[in-house]
Amino acid sequence: MTRVLLASLVAFMLGCGMSEPGSDGDTGAEDTRQAPSALPKDSLRPPSTWKIPSSGIPKVNELSLGLKPDSPWEFRPRDDVSKWDASLPLDWSVDPFEDINWQYHLHSWRSMEHWLYEYRQSGDIAHLRVPIEIALDWHHFHIEKGKTSEFQWYDHATGVRAARLGFLLNFILSGRIGISDDDLARLMTLADLHVEKLMDPEFLKPNNHGLFQVVGLDAICSVVGWRDSCQGARTYAREAFVNLVKGWYSDEGVNVESSPSYHGWVTRQIEKLGAAERFQEAEVQAIIETADEISPWLTYPDGRWVPVGDSDGSGPKLSGPVETICLSHDSNCWAVRDFTKSGYAVIRSLPETDSRESSMLFVSLMASPTGHKHSDDLSFVLVEGGREIFADSGKYGYNYDNARSYVLSARAHNLPSLVGRPIGPKDIEPADSHLRPIVVERDRFTINGVVKRPGLFIHERTLSYVPGTLLRIEDQLNNLTDVQWQSNLHLAPDLIPEISDTGFVVSADDLTVRGEFRSEGCEISAVRGDTDPYQGWVSVGYLELTPATVVVATCPADLVESSWHITFEQ
Repeated sequence: MTRVLLASLVAFMLGCGMSEPGSDGDTGAEDTRQAPSALPKDSLRPPSTWKIPSSGIPKVNELSLGLKPDSPWEFRPRDDVSKWDASLPLDWSVDPFEDINWQYHLHSWRSMEHWLYEYRQSGDIAHLRVPIEIALDWHHFHIEKGKTSEFQWYDHATGVRAARLGFLLNFILSGRIGISDDDLARLMTLADLHVEKLMDPEFLKPNNHGLFQVVGLDAICSVVGWRDSCQGARTYAREAFVNLVKGWYSDEGVNVESSPSYHGWVTRQIEKLGAAERFQEAEVQAIIETADEISPWLTYPDGRWVPVGDSDGSGPKLSGPVETICLSHDSNCWAVRDFTKSGYAVIRSLPETDSRESSMLFVSLMASPTGHKHSDDLSFVLVEGGREIFADSGKYGYNYDNARSYVLSARAHNLPSLVGRPIGPKDIEPADSHLRPIVVERDRFTINGVVKRPGLFIHERTLSYVPGTLLRIEDQLNNLTDVQWQSNLHLAPDLIPEISDTGFVVSADDLTVRGEFRSEGCEISAVRGDTDPYQGWVSVGYLELTPATVVVATCPADLVESSWHITFEQ
């Protein structure tokens, strides 16, 4: 296949109209693909007894569309990467940016999206011919030429491709787009391979990737359900979907992937894909409604997702009437949501408070390791005076390099860590690590929890919080090693503290923040933007970090009790 073919396809789209049903779809260019021999041609179209199902046929708005390209063949799945020419034929094994997320998007057939958007805008079926050629090119590379690529059967991408393939096949099999029998055989080969892969229980991912797998399976088998590969597939997909959703959310409706933005993202994707309607499960719909309701509790007052775990971007702001708790000593009332059974505790200003004057404490301890969890158990973030004071390292990205290792580690969060011994998300005993319910005392809120890290230490923490006035952090650390440990407090990137022998002071706009470390034998220091080892960084974009100051108290291995006493003064 050459660029003559591409020019012909674009010209066809712009003025030639759609091929008549049954035509061979010839573009006038040489086709070097070999005719498939795996399938007899009389099996390519549905038998007369096949009835198109009343629901399930994939729609263009259910295809996980990403960013709309500015022009044909421009592949740019994220704003932070350069444009890349995706003209056919493609070398599907390429990785020009050494970026695994980019490869995932390529193998999800996101290069189709210029034409999918054009079709959605105009309804002109001619726009779907190029997406068909992209699918055929993927087949030519992987099936006919027998080449491999790292992401050809990546779980998430396989599900997205299956839905897109089903979408295109629906137009072909209904006679609205004509292609040759040879090309239809190629697409049917892809359909069978995708169905067989997605029907393998060991291939199904228990995290959010599983959503795209079961939706893709159901979508393609709603179109080619007469084929042997699809027998039992839609029942399997429906049952798997219900089990997945039940596993994704706690009884309180909190997504358990340890990431507020993934809580919102997964919920939105279920709605965007029409998954609840596709599988018609009332129980699932109730779970999604609960998850939607609590999403605003997981965002800062300005609407940004709390940067716990792999979180970034913005979500819904908290609004409307909420349940409040008042502190008796001054009658101030606060919005409080106790998700401690699920791993979060939230204390914040009422929604009507000016965001520039708001307070918010968010504590996390979601002990079960997941793909988007960081080692942030008993860590916290804090907003005072409407701005972030104590920050979290955030998402960074999914390339496995030193920076990714850092943001996953305990030293990247407001937690104790060990000197010279990295602590990762899996260094935890889930059964014995938990938050206790928020306690309301006369003049403060108290949050307590314990984390057991096998072979490393047992950490118990109590946070006492008076919004706008005081945060006291009391730690008990039973160190099971003979190495020093460190207490880390991560300030927002623009805050530069003055360090003393006992703590720090920093100006945050009109607010003065003073922190005093109370214990014996510890040394106070500040780290900012170090790379050997990594410490003192906060995510500001995908694969992008900015320096941020960490106040560090380095303590003897056998020191058990310590505390930070932090005050806020206007």
